[in-house]
Amino acid sequence: MAREVAVVGGGASGLAAALAAARAGARVTLLERSKALGRKVLASGGGRCNLTNKDISPRHYHGECKALLSRFGEAEARELFEGLGLLLMTEPDGRVFPRCGKAQAVVDVLRSALNELGVDIRLGCGVESIRRQAERFSLGTLQAERVVLCCGGPAYPQMGGTDSGLRLAEALGHDVTRVTPSLVPLCAKPGWVQRLRGIRVDAAVRAEDFAQSRGELLFTAYGVSGPAALDLSREVVRRGGAECSVDLFPEMDKAALLRLLRGRAERFSRRAAKGLLCGMLPDRMPSVFLEEHGFSDHEPLPASALGRLCDALKAWRFEVSGPRPWDEAMVSAGGVGLGEADIPSMRSKRVEGLFFAGEMLDVDGDSGGYNLHFAWASGTLAGASAAS
Repeated sequence: MAREVAVVGGGASGLAAALAAARAGARVTLLERSKALGRKVLASGGGRCNLTNKDISPRHYHGECKALLSRFGEAEARELFEGLGLLLMTEPDGRVFPRCGKAQAVVDVLRSALNELGVDIRLGCGVESIRRQAERFSLGTLQAERVVLCCGGPAYPQMGGTDSGLRLAEALGHDVTRVTPSLVPLCAKPGWVQRLRGIRVDAAVRAEDFAQSRGELLFTAYGVSGPAALDLSREVVRRGGAECSVDLFPEMDKAALLRLLRGRAERFSRRAAKGLLCGMLPDRMPSVFLEEHGFSDHEPLPASALGRLCDALKAWRFEVSGPRPWDEAMVSAGGVGLGEADIPSMRSKRVEGLFFAGEMLDVDGDSGGYNLHFAWASGTLAGASAAS
C-alpha cells in the first residue's frame, strides 16, 4: 500500500516535498496554515523569484550541506522546473529566474503538478501539535505514517513566517539552535552613512576580522542594505553589531588606487579635492567623504595627502548597531541542528518517520537564489525519502 505522508508547510520546501513524495507513489496531504501556497516564494526576488544560481556550491552556505548539494545541484533544479513546463533564464551574474519574470509562475506550475498527482492540499489548516502513536503520527484529526516538517522560520512574519515548526520539532524531542534574522538590512549608528541615503555603490564590506562580502551596497536612512550588507548580516547580527569598513574600490589594491589618484592629481592639478573625485564616486558622496575625513573639498589636495586619501577610500569606517526587524529579514539563521538529521535523506535521527526540510534546518545561504535552492533540494530529498 502507498505510504501516507503529511507535509506540514506550503512554502518552497513543502511544495517540493509534497511533489517528490507524490511522484514516489505516496498518498500526500499538504497542510498550510495560511490561505495561499508559496507566499514567500511570491515575494522573493522582488516578485521575480530567483529560484537558483548557476554557482551552487557549499561555499555559499552556512551549515554543512555538501552531501545534499551533490545530490541536488543547479542541474537538478533546472530539470525540476523545466520538467514542470517553466521556462528559465540565467542572468550574467548567475542568478536564475522564470523567463516570464513572474514568481507566480513558479507557484502555479508546482500547484498544477500537485493537483495532477492528487495531492490533498488543505489551506488554512495549521498544525498545533504532533504526537507519535505506535507506528503513526497524529496531527489533530489527520493520521499519517510519515511527516515532513517544512514550516519555515520567523522571517517575513507578514508573509506567514513563524517559529511554529521549530516549536513542533522541540516538542518531538529535537534541539533547536538560536534563531536570528539573516539576509537582513543593517542599522548603522548615526553618522555619515545616513547622509548618503539613496546612493548605491559596488563595494566590499568587512566586519572586523570575522566576515566580509562584496556586491551592491545601498545607503539608507537607517543604515545599509543591498547584497553586500545582506550577505554580511548573519555574522554581524549573531555578534550583536560590529565595526565595519567599506572599500569603495574593491577591484583595485591600494597600490593601484594610489597610482590612479596620483595620475588624476597630475592631470587635474587645478581641480579642488571634490573635483579630483568627480567621476570616481556617485553624486553627493565626494563632499561627504572629504568632510568626514578632514579634507577641504574646495582646495587642491597636496601630493602628501594622497596616501591618506587612498587609505580612506579603501576603508571608510562605520558602526553597525543591529539588524532591521524580522519583517525585513529574508531568511532566518539557526533551527534544527544538522546533527539531528541524516543528510541527505533528511530523516530525523530521534523520531522514526519524521523528516525535515528548508528553513527549519540550521542551514542558510547567501543572497542570490541559494536559500530557495536549498528549499527545493532539501524538500525534494525529504519527500522522496518519506515516501520510500
